[in-house]
Amino acid sequence: MAIVSSAIVALSLALSAPAAAPVPSATFDVGSIHVQEYGSGARTLVFIPGLTCGPEEWSGEIARLAPKYRIYALTLPGFDGRPAIAGPLFQTVTGDFWKFVSLKGIEKPIVIGHSLGGTMGFVLATQQPARLGGVIALDGLPIYPSDVFSTPAKVKAAADAGAAAMAAQTQAQFAAYEHDRTLPYLVTAPADVDAIAAYAGKADPKATAEWFREDIELDLRPDLAKADVPIVLLAPYDATLEGTYLPTAEAKRSFYAGIVKNAPHASVVVIPNARHFAMYDRPQETSDAIDAALASFP
Repeated sequence: MAIVSSAIVALSLALSAPAAAPVPSATFDVGSIHVQEYGSGARTLVFIPGLTCGPEEWSGEIARLAPKYRIYALTLPGFDGRPAIAGPLFQTVTGDFWKFVSLKGIEKPIVIGHSLGGTMGFVLATQQPARLGGVIALDGLPIYPSDVFSTPAKVKAAADAGAAAMAAQTQAQFAAYEHDRTLPYLVTAPADVDAIAAYAGKADPKATAEWFREDIELDLRPDLAKADVPIVLLAPYDATLEGTYLPTAEAKRSFYAGIVKNAPHASVVVIPNARHFAMYDRPQETSDAIDAALASFP
């Protein structure tokens, strides 16, 4: 019985874990960003990972979509072993993104971002929407959700305090905190906590602190009317964590829809029974939502 149970657990983990990404056909740097290239399709997807993460978090989607699309996976400065840079971070990295698009002659790329990467998708959409084919943001918003209920002074104080705490950690302390304190709230399975921690723990604590500070203090809502491009916001919902404040999946969808209401072509799709790393918690549902969004873009 123990052997059978172990086999079932192993099979379950194999089915839920994202597949390893294929070997990139090219790697290169453009300013502050590191780029890995995959596939050779007519349409171009650009994957941007979240805070502390490299493109490994998107490995399942990269492997799945590379046969049909040309894919570029970005690594942001300070993450996955890449050197940190001085701020302003969003301004510098988005500037390098547009240089990268020009360098490769990419027309209308579709940005697929998670968390910080999704927020960056919103930033890009407000900057040069005519150069994008669409944005898919997985739990990355134009404002940090809790900031909606706060004041600018309180937001700044929280950003300063959080950034100072991160920056003071050694690499070992930072990695342990990610594994033990942060990630268990962002993904369900302990095996997935271990897998994500293996690359998230490599992020530079001081660089993470500065990204955190800029992200928390960012509020793009006044600029969303400029984002004249299709945007699909994927909203994971886990009642065990969010039920006190958002009692239903529809309540989560409505809350996020209110945040992006000024974007001309934004829609919100809920992924039920998933935490922040929905591509781990609900890989099939996440893939289906991404496919539907891609099919909806002109």
